[in-house]
Amino acid sequence: MVRKANLDNLTKGAKPALHAAEPNWDMLRGLTDRPSKALVDARRKTNTLATRFSAAYGAAFWLARVSVEAAGYRLAGSEGHRTMVFQCLAHTVEWEANRWRRLDDIHRLRNHFDYGDIIDVSEAQVETTIADAQALLDDVLHLFPALESE
Repeated sequence: MVRKANLDNLTKGAKPALHAAEPNWDMLRGLTDRPSKALVDARRKTNTLATRFSAAYGAAFWLARVSVEAAGYRLAGSEGHRTMVFQCLAHTVEWEANRWRRLDDIHRLRNHFDYGDIIDVSEAQVETTIADAQALLDDVLHLFPALESE
């Protein structure tokens, strides 16, 4: 069950994090298809670890965004939006803090990786990201059945 009151609180104030918005189910089904394909790429061992990590992280991000929009909200701004979608998992798919924080940690790792602060990711980090993205896909599809392809 989506925690609407918590999400509604994020629509308030001078700089709201979210805006209420009617879900566009056709668009969201398409956005859900993208992470499903990315997870296939992430699991493909012939791809480099960097490619697999990027695909798994991308899948997790898109699914977190889909969960916010399927719940009836959209991100209000671009600054911090990636962190916000992962934090909102507590309210959209009711993930406990240890689960959504792991994706938030992966987001920070991705920033360090993409901006050159670190040059490698490990197989374990890739596998954890794949597992978390797959769990998020399963939970999003379960909670929002309108996302299932027609």
